[in-house]
Amino acid sequence: MQALAPEGSHPLTIGALRMELGALALWCWCAWRKCLPDNPLRWPAGRLIPATLGLLGFQICFFWGVLTNGVAVGTVTAIGVSPIAAAILARIVLGEKPDRLWYPATLLALCGLCMLNMGGGETQAGPPLLPLLAGCCYACYFVFAKPLGQSHAPEHVMLALCAGSGALLLPVHFFIPPAWLLEPRGMGIAVYLGVVTAALAFSLTLAGLRRTPTAVAATLALIEPLGAACWGVFFLGEQLDTLEGAGMLLLFAGVALESLGKKGE
Repeated sequence: MQALAPEGSHPLTIGALRMELGALALWCWCAWRKCLPDNPLRWPAGRLIPATLGLLGFQICFFWGVLTNGVAVGTVTAIGVSPIAAAILARIVLGEKPDRLWYPATLLALCGLCMLNMGGGETQAGPPLLPLLAGCCYACYFVFAKPLGQSHAPEHVMLALCAGSGALLLPVHFFIPPAWLLEPRGMGIAVYLGVVTAALAFSLTLAGLRRTPTAVAATLALIEPLGAACWGVFFLGEQLDTLEGAGMLLLFAGVALESLGKKGE
C-alpha cells in the first residue's frame, strides 16, 4: 500500500496515520457497541508503555525498511526475526518456554529467511537493519500486549496502544505535512491501512494471543511476510531469484509445521 501511495508520501507519515486512523476506527467501533474502555492510564504501566513504544517503533522501522529494502525482503526480515526475539523476551518477561515443535519449525523459517536475504534479486537495496529493528519492536509489542489482552478486550487494548503510538507520532505531521491525503487514492490507502491492517488485524492478533503461546504466535505470524512477498512479486513487479524463492518455500514449511503441530494438540 505504501508503494501505491501518491507522490510525496513518507514512511513516517504513513506509520503515524496508520496508528491514528486505527485508533479512530476502534473508538468508533467501541462507541457504536457502547463498550468504551476504562481509563488506560490505570492499566499496569510496565505493560502499557513497552507495548506502546514497541508498536510505535515498528511503524517507523517497518515502513522505512520496506521502502529501502523492498516489500518482499523488508517484510520477511521484519516479521521473520520476531519469533526469536519474542521467544527470548517471553521467556524473560512472561516465563513462557517454547514447545519442542517450535524449534524445528522456527529453524526452517529462519533458514528460509537467510536464503531470502542471500539472494541476488533486485529487492535487496542494502543491509536490512531497519527491518531487523522492526522485528524486535514487533516482538516487544507482542510480549507486553499479551497480559493486557488477557485482562481487557482486544479492541480496548489496541485502541489504547494505537492512540498512544499515534499521539507520540503527531509531531511528524508538522514537519512532513501529509498533503497527499487530499488525493482520493491517498485517503483510500490511509483508511485501508488504519482500519484493515491496524484496527482489525492487530485486534485479531491479540485475541489469538489469549490462547496461544507468544513464541508460537510469532512463528505463525510468518505467514504475513509470505503474503507480502507475494504481493511484492506479483503486484509490484519485484524480482526474486531462485535462492530467494526457495527461501520463501522454507518459510512456508516452518509455518505449516508449527500450524500442524498446534492442530494436533
